[in-house]
Amino acid sequence: MPPPNTPGGSPPDLSPLHITVPPNTPFNHGSPRSRRTRTARNPYSIDENKVYETGPSDGVDLRCLKYVSEVDENLLCPICHAALVDPVTTPCDHTYCEDCLYTAWKSNPTCPVDRSPLVLPGDVVTPPKIVLNQLDALKVKCPCCGDTLPRSMLRNHLSRYCSNALVKCPDEVCEKLVKRKDEGKGCLHYDSECPDCKEHLQEIDMESHREVECENREGICQHCSETIIRCKEPEHLKSCPEVMTPCKWTKYGCQHGALRKELDAHANECRFSTVGQMAEMLQAEIATLRDQMHTLNEKDKAQERRIKFLETHPHFNFSDVSSQSVSRLPDSSPTAEFPESRDQYLLSLLESQESKVDQLSVGLTELEAKQTMMLFNETIPIKEQLAELRSAQGVIGMHVRWLMNFRMQERRPGPGAGGSSESGGPGGDGHRRLSDTMRDVITKL
Repeated sequence: MPPPNTPGGSPPDLSPLHITVPPNTPFNHGSPRSRRTRTARNPYSIDENKVYETGPSDGVDLRCLKYVSEVDENLLCPICHAALVDPVTTPCDHTYCEDCLYTAWKSNPTCPVDRSPLVLPGDVVTPPKIVLNQLDALKVKCPCCGDTLPRSMLRNHLSRYCSNALVKCPDEVCEKLVKRKDEGKGCLHYDSECPDCKEHLQEIDMESHREVECENREGICQHCSETIIRCKEPEHLKSCPEVMTPCKWTKYGCQHGALRKELDAHANECRFSTVGQMAEMLQAEIATLRDQMHTLNEKDKAQERRIKFLETHPHFNFSDVSSQSVSRLPDSSPTAEFPESRDQYLLSLLESQESKVDQLSVGLTELEAKQTMMLFNETIPIKEQLAELRSAQGVIGMHVRWLMNFRMQERRPGPGAGGSSESGGPGGDGHRRLSDTMRDVITKL
């Protein structure tokens, strides 16, 4: 259902608009108390071709993302009812997505909530940094591979690490796109024949065709007679219970072979099981010792590199350089020599420190978001109690004013104050009746 403040009675179509966020970089905004004017951009001037210059994974519509947990209602746009994207705040303290506000403003140049006059881009400002940090810390699922990560790191993930993101074909002549995980297979944009239905299609679409679209994709396993997908037959044979399989201790001397479903019974009686278990234990210990030896060798190499650098540059101050940072220096090969250039050495240290700073920045953002939510949750009950106290104070003030007016009327002299006793008699009775009435009212209060 569209929000009541949406111009035209229906939400605008925002599907063609794509917003990009910087890869895990802090926003250059002022302090939360500073309210400077922001030069907002016109969403209709976005160059969609420019979004995909470095690859199709650089552009993503953040409104279409799937969030891991429910987004706090304070972080939702009143127009599109999604988490705020590139938020801006109006002079009346309402925050919207920048594109949503521009789209609504084109139909009616007022604030969509309270209909106050609005001039763009001069009237909008950047929200406090803590709000931006909360939005960056929202956990989302990658639309390609389904991994969970902060929203601020999604663009960097898609452009560098996502295995299902589309990248340029490795063939220099081909201008089409392939998944990053298939990039090492070469160009797959050539015609091929499906071995099941003999249909001709491109090799890049063959896998999905054989799994979903092919009419002859299903077959019968010759061992267990179950219905399987033909292209998945090798994977099925690895777990089929009716396939002849050698004993798990074959490499230690056992020559027994049986159906996979009967191997469990043989494993309990196999004479080589004791030897096999001891051998696996020894292999695990050997692997652990090798890892420890490799770690010690790396530390020795790091110390040697440090000594060489000190001998080459005796005036360099190493007081603020930890051995842990030195040990993380990249080494292209086991026999790689220490770089002769001081700039290369310092650049390696700088990259290591930048990685640590990025991790600390992400952790600090999450901590700030949690603290803000705790403050919000603690402030709401206090506001409700304050409203109740103000209401009670208003009622008590009304009662006090009424009693003061009542007392002033009681003390005011009557028309027969200086007359005879006959004229004063009824006045005295009226005074007593008035006092009795006041007592009844006070008792009721």
